[in-house]
Amino acid sequence: MALPSPPGGPSLVIPSLVILSPEGEGSFTRGGRQDSAMDRKSGRQLAAVLVGTIALMGVTPAQSATDPYAPLRLYEGAWQVTQTTPAGKQPDRLVNDCAQAGRYFACQQTVNGKPGPLVVFVPAAMQGHGAMLGHYRTQVVLPDGAALGPPGTLTIAGNHWTYLGEPDAKGVRYRTVNIFNGRDRIHFESARSTDGKTWTVTMAGDETRER
Repeated sequence: MALPSPPGGPSLVIPSLVILSPEGEGSFTRGGRQDSAMDRKSGRQLAAVLVGTIALMGVTPAQSATDPYAPLRLYEGAWQVTQTTPAGKQPDRLVNDCAQAGRYFACQQTVNGKPGPLVVFVPAAMQGHGAMLGHYRTQVVLPDGAALGPPGTLTIAGNHWTYLGEPDAKGVRYRTVNIFNGRDRIHFESARSTDGKTWTVTMAGDETRER
């Protein structure tokens, strides 16, 4: 899964689900302090593999029409993440352990054998009509228990999953688009924008489910 994330490191593996606030090329702040490089890596890597599509990933129309959590359950499992832009980085191994608790759906990520972030999904409510299918609020929680930035959103439209965050203090917004090709392959692109219209790709790559 891939989430919106700023430049300066690998993508958030469990979709980077939320927006980071960059403070220079290689750091960002959370709660008024700088986070470590390890937190940045775990956070941005979170964005790369939590993606999918109802039609292509084996979720039946009946499931998708009644259960907003059905697509999310497909994130479960192990993935090889290969970054192509910028090139030269060794592939990462991502394992998603996912579960539902009441209204909440969460995925704990393990990146290259090390515990990573927890990504929480909550279906967006459509007033008076329950869950609005294909729309979620998202939040990343780091291993120390702190939230990684403000909540973001996930919108599912066919095989395109779009993670979008709120503008940071400098007016920069981050977005990650995941395109699923069949059940087991994902292409992701992370981008930034200062006006919400023109986007510059900062990272791209592919994920393949392990068999």
